[in-house]
Amino acid sequence: MSSTNSSGKSHENLLSPRPKCRTEPIPVEVGYHFNRATAQTRIKPLESQNRVHTYGTESSLAAVESISSVQTERQLLKNMIVLGLGFVFTFSALTSLQSMQSSLFLETILGLHSLSVFYGLAAFSCLYGPIFVQKLTPNWTVVLAFVLVALYISTFFYPRPYTVIPSAVLLGLSFGPLFCAQTTFLMQLVSRMAYLTNGIRDKVQQRYLRLFYFFYNSSRIWGHLVTALLLRYGGDVYVFSTRPQYPRFHATGPHFPMLDLHMSPSLYATVARPSLCTLDHITEDRIFRSPASYVFYVPSNLYLMLISTYLGLAFLGLAIVTTLLDKFDLYVSQDPLERPPILLSFRKVVLSLIDPQLRLMFPMVLFIGYQQGFMIADFTRSYVSCALGLEAIGYTMLCMAAMTTLGSIAAHQFFKHIKRMTIMFATVVCHTGLLMVLWLWTPVRDDVAVFYVIAAGWGLCNAVWETLTTTYLATSFTYDWQAPFAVYFMAQCIGLTTAFTFSPIFVNDIKICLMAGLMVFALIPYTVLEIRLHRQQKLQDRAADL
Repeated sequence: MSSTNSSGKSHENLLSPRPKCRTEPIPVEVGYHFNRATAQTRIKPLESQNRVHTYGTESSLAAVESISSVQTERQLLKNMIVLGLGFVFTFSALTSLQSMQSSLFLETILGLHSLSVFYGLAAFSCLYGPIFVQKLTPNWTVVLAFVLVALYISTFFYPRPYTVIPSAVLLGLSFGPLFCAQTTFLMQLVSRMAYLTNGIRDKVQQRYLRLFYFFYNSSRIWGHLVTALLLRYGGDVYVFSTRPQYPRFHATGPHFPMLDLHMSPSLYATVARPSLCTLDHITEDRIFRSPASYVFYVPSNLYLMLISTYLGLAFLGLAIVTTLLDKFDLYVSQDPLERPPILLSFRKVVLSLIDPQLRLMFPMVLFIGYQQGFMIADFTRSYVSCALGLEAIGYTMLCMAAMTTLGSIAAHQFFKHIKRMTIMFATVVCHTGLLMVLWLWTPVRDDVAVFYVIAAGWGLCNAVWETLTTTYLATSFTYDWQAPFAVYFMAQCIGLTTAFTFSPIFVNDIKICLMAGLMVFALIPYTVLEIRLHRQQKLQDRAADL
């Protein structure tokens, strides 16, 4: 009898309507969130508090709450813009310097060695990135990483292995924590905005991700634009095609020895010959790259102008983040019986490495990093600079960066009307065509338009790949971005390290074949991931219709 009554009560409870709450509590992030008391005292104006005490009515209280909500929303948007501007200036300098290194240091290959060390250690630093952010706070993590970016750029005033490599080591060790701090900021801003506006979290996070990655991708545009203009109007860049034609130098310059400009002009050529671009193709079963038979000479005044401009941009980004970015007070709500927060953060990263979804995505992110490294190291050296000259690197990479920025914006709009699988297969066709062009085409100076078509098409494909993977990651791990994004950046850095390591070893044909094989290998598990997402969205649509 008692069981019958209890079952009847349980059925009544199930059938009775539940009281609706105005807002549902949304966790800010796993382990991190705002200190509400500190945030309110910092953001809420004093006048609104006095107004509450003066009137004390419900209407005035509601008005004050709405005013405080709007002010907090503006404060969060301001922090988003400040963080984006800091990344724009700092990464404008860093990405521009990366694009020049494979062509500037053709003999010593110092630039590629430093990039290999830098991204290799960056992949390792993603393991302890969340721990570093938790101990140092996101603000100081970003500031420290930006300081080390400025230090790395400053070592190129005197580019030697004992100056550049140690700074690359320090920067690599701080790059993983920098990406984790960036993710932490985005998580906090999205969570607070969704809580204040009572909006759907997915839409809020997509809007903020689009805004931040617009800033991040546009940094490549401004940096390469500065490089192109300086190399165009700053002075002549000379190319020596063979060793016997080197003139005598005076050992006074910071980068290369100072050239005696009173020597015969016939000893230098202002443009590289088209035959210089055939050195990286397979001939007579040769798969290893031979030493470069030409070298670029950048006059000391132009070289100092370049490095000084890069350093100024890095310091400007550092100043913006240091002075304008609000300090977030983070604390970890920890049960005494649970693990310490440091071990818990490290455990989340390790568990993300074996997560089934991330394992299927890992090869695709690896391919994204590898193809980006190929364009930075090999396309600039073996296609652009050897045919069009060093000053053309800025323009071609500017074209690629512009298409990456515009393509990421367009991809978000296409996802609303076109299926993700359709966009993915269209990108595969486009990227396959670009690889075939690079395999069959021998670059010459007369085919100027082809260089920009390749760069624009590659930037568009890169934008689609990045947008597909980041949006899937953000929607699959809605409330815990930090560890999954740490694994994402780790895979991308591994791909970049592989590209920079292979660049001085193998000829281009071998690297193109490796890139094509990696794309095929990455598409198989990633297609399975997209099919699962498509089925999940279908089930959600049916549930919404019911």
